[in-house]
Amino acid sequence: SHPSWTLEKSSTSVWVSNANAPATLPLVVGGYDVSGEVRSDGEPMKEVTFLLFSATVRKEDITGCNSAPVEGSLPGDAALSFLCSVVSREDGAFTFPSLASGEYTVVPYYRGERITFDVAPSRMVFRVEHDSLQLEPIFRVMGFSVTGRVLNRPEGEGVPSATVTLNNQIKVVTKEDGSFRLENMTAGTYTIRAHKELMFFDPVTVKIAPNTPQLPDIITTGFSICGQISISRLPEGLKQQGRYRVTLTPRGQDKASSRTVESDQQGEFCFQAKPGDYSVQVSLPEAEVKAGLALQPQALDVSLVDQPLSNLLFTQFMASVSGKVSCLAACGDLTVTLQPVSRPGDRVNVQLSGRGDSLTFSFVDVLPGKYKLSISHEEWCWKHKSMEVEVLQADVLGVEFRQTGYMLRCALSHAITLEFFQDGSKPENVGVYNLTKGVNRFCLSKPGVYKVTPRSCHQFEQDYYTYDTSAPSILTLTAVRHHMTGLITTDKILDVTVTIKSSIESEPALVLGPLRSLQEQRQEQQLLEIELRRQERERRGEEDPGAKESPPVQERAEELRGPFHYEFSYWARYGGALKRVPRDKLMGCPGRLVDIMGRAGLFLEGQLSPGLEGVEISISERGAHTALITVLTNERGAYRVGPLHSNLQYDISARKEGFVLTAVEGTQGDFKAFALAGVTFEIKSEDGQPLSGVLLSLSGAQFRSNLLTQDTGLLTFNNLSPGQYYYKPMMKEYRFEPASQMIEVEEGQMLSIAITGFKTAYSCYGAVLSLSGDAEQGVAVEAVGQGECSLYSEDTVTDEEGRFRLRGLLPGCRYLIQLRAEGNDHIERALPLHRPIEVGSSDIEGIHIIAFRQINQFDLSGNILTSPEHLSSLSVKLFKSDNLDNPIQTVTLGQSLFFHFRPLLRDGESYVLMLHTTLPSTQYDYTLPQVSFTSSGYHKHVTLTFNPIRRVPDQDVAQGSYIALPLTLLLLLAAYNHEKVIPLLVQLVSRMQGVRGLAQAGGDGAALDEAKRQAKRQKTRRT
Repeated sequence: SHPSWTLEKSSTSVWVSNANAPATLPLVVGGYDVSGEVRSDGEPMKEVTFLLFSATVRKEDITGCNSAPVEGSLPGDAALSFLCSVVSREDGAFTFPSLASGEYTVVPYYRGERITFDVAPSRMVFRVEHDSLQLEPIFRVMGFSVTGRVLNRPEGEGVPSATVTLNNQIKVVTKEDGSFRLENMTAGTYTIRAHKELMFFDPVTVKIAPNTPQLPDIITTGFSICGQISISRLPEGLKQQGRYRVTLTPRGQDKASSRTVESDQQGEFCFQAKPGDYSVQVSLPEAEVKAGLALQPQALDVSLVDQPLSNLLFTQFMASVSGKVSCLAACGDLTVTLQPVSRPGDRVNVQLSGRGDSLTFSFVDVLPGKYKLSISHEEWCWKHKSMEVEVLQADVLGVEFRQTGYMLRCALSHAITLEFFQDGSKPENVGVYNLTKGVNRFCLSKPGVYKVTPRSCHQFEQDYYTYDTSAPSILTLTAVRHHMTGLITTDKILDVTVTIKSSIESEPALVLGPLRSLQEQRQEQQLLEIELRRQERERRGEEDPGAKESPPVQERAEELRGPFHYEFSYWARYGGALKRVPRDKLMGCPGRLVDIMGRAGLFLEGQLSPGLEGVEISISERGAHTALITVLTNERGAYRVGPLHSNLQYDISARKEGFVLTAVEGTQGDFKAFALAGVTFEIKSEDGQPLSGVLLSLSGAQFRSNLLTQDTGLLTFNNLSPGQYYYKPMMKEYRFEPASQMIEVEEGQMLSIAITGFKTAYSCYGAVLSLSGDAEQGVAVEAVGQGECSLYSEDTVTDEEGRFRLRGLLPGCRYLIQLRAEGNDHIERALPLHRPIEVGSSDIEGIHIIAFRQINQFDLSGNILTSPEHLSSLSVKLFKSDNLDNPIQTVTLGQSLFFHFRPLLRDGESYVLMLHTTLPSTQYDYTLPQVSFTSSGYHKHVTLTFNPIRRVPDQDVAQGSYIALPLTLLLLLAAYNHEKVIPLLVQLVSRMQGVRGLAQAGGDGAALDEAKRQAKRQKTRRT
């Protein structure tokens, strides 16, 4: 104690210093011992290392223990500094000597070869004051830690993030290298299980002891093979199924080792499999395959090694169909259509356009199946206008539509020969075609303008026609006159004159003749030749007078012998003098239509035995089906017919009700007669009511008949020949007594036979209606037996009122009444799908079904661009393209610019729409438009333009030509002085408007309109 000295203390030393002294003098103080003990199951444990840490005491202050660090013994607290370590002795005790006062942390660390033991407590905090310290509680070795690995295959890679459980209690997660550590283990037998998504492990049973700290590797025994079935578009008519069967087959093994799972609604599937090579395949229902559903690939070959497979993908196979269109010149606008063969209405169009001679097309997302490819340019010729392709397992490439020419459609009223010429072509004559009546189609190999000349025995409206391939249309050639000939045959020479009077009133009568017979003409020709030869002989004699005169040759012409033939010919207008000529005569060259000659007549006569009055005698030409003459026999049974053509053969037949008439052999026209018998059947039900609708079959000898009873239940068979007959009544739902019988019928006898019917089955009555209540005719309906009656079924078809009757339904049976799947292509669906009924002892009525029809109509409409004054003269006619003679529909416009036809069938048929007018072509110049189309889709709207121009008299045109020159000079002068002329014109126009207003107010409008009409007539003369 001194006022000049201060005392400073640290944890291990004390310093005494004087403020005036040059240095501090330390005073060393001794430390304190800290002891502890470690045991295992009551036994002392040696060689357990205890590590000493502190946050306040410096390492330099510790001198009594090992200060070297121990590997793997970090305390996990950055604030603590390692001081030193000691090891337990044989008795399990340990001591930290000479520790200064302060706060310490001791951590036990016990590690043997490949094993780390767990000591409790794992750390202990204590404080040294001014005395030695015995640590409490005693450290105890509680257990040990073991390590292991989870591998994806033997000697393979570690499996990270796998969960390892010990006896379903302790859980640890593997590290990135697949290793794991189990703490506080005690010796014993354990079951270890590993879990990870998409990987599978077998449980492992091991014995764990301190001398076996390393667990055996846990090897993956299997992996998941997972995938997805992706279907983006179902074929028409299929419903979304979602679930599909997937098969996993080991490669190189038989199908018995295959496994099958079903995908979920989203198309996902998974298998558990051991490493190996596999094939994965998806099975589709047969109905979906037929509808065009397919997957790609068909099968997937996979190798399962050391990782799960989770990205297998089966996608819907949809191909592309592509190709090109090759044209002779510029292609322009074209349409290519792809249409399923099994579904004609489900068609897809591709619009093409281009100025080159080749265009490409492509259809994508095409389902497997057979398809029809077609191109729609009707005015061109194609090597293949349509073709069938089949989409199987790959895209369809290289389809080609090649143009071979330009289609010329020619509508002819008669069969003729057409010659085609084209300017600049070599040779000039392009071709000669023999064409038939109606619409002819043939191809022109080059584009351009053709001159078409008809060659035949018919006269047409024009001597030649022109056709331009760039503006295709139907070339219509109508014959207006026909070359006709006739022949008149006589027994002697006459002065024959033929007068031909046409039924057309404006046609004057034509007189031909007097005619000369062919024999007379031939005789005159012979006489002329004889005379020429005589003159030739005389000329030779004059030139050579010294020639020896030869005796004259006696030449004579043929004598005139009958019959004599007179021929005549003329050009007849169609519909006039030919109105009684058969139509087929006018298809080609009619040739000789009149042939007149005379012959002696033939008389036919005969007798009925016994004499029978009123027998109908029919006489017809041999082989004809209709009678030429019909007469009745007189009171003596005789007849006589004539005169008839003697050069023909005739058939004679006789008929009278109630008699059998047979021809007498060895005669022509004589007959024998005998009376016939009759049988009447009366058919009733078991309650005595007449039974209608019973089919009664009666047969015998040459007689066969099947008739239905009416409301009276009676059937009478008259005109039966004597003999034996067999009858049998038949009707569904009934049995009859007698069921059948043989009867004997004598000549002239009338029999009466009673038959009774007994009810054995019943009927179901109902109707098939549309949603609006309209009757559905021709719909097939069926009754399908259920349960024990599943072998029985009945079907029928609805009548014009939609009603049906299903007969023959057995008592005690249950049936489903429904629309048949076959035969109802026009019906889309029914509501309800079926109606159940139970058949008792009576008929069932009131079974109604609503049917929804398929939409199968094509609407056609259009409008006319023309002046309203011409509407009343216009009509629109619709033709089928293969028959341009007879329109199938005609619409008269009246006062409306719009027209609409009755609906057509949506069947892809080709049609031609033509505009017709009653305006006379002598007063107007006009062109009648026409449009070709097919009934594809649902609607077609066309626009037709009709602008007729009235023909103008020559003098008006000439006047306009005189005015044209001065008017042109005035315009040139105005253009040169436009700066002065334009203001004058503006002022003139304003004045003219004022004058026009005054003229309208004063009633001079008519004069102004006449001036306008005169101005319109100023047109250039046609040349």
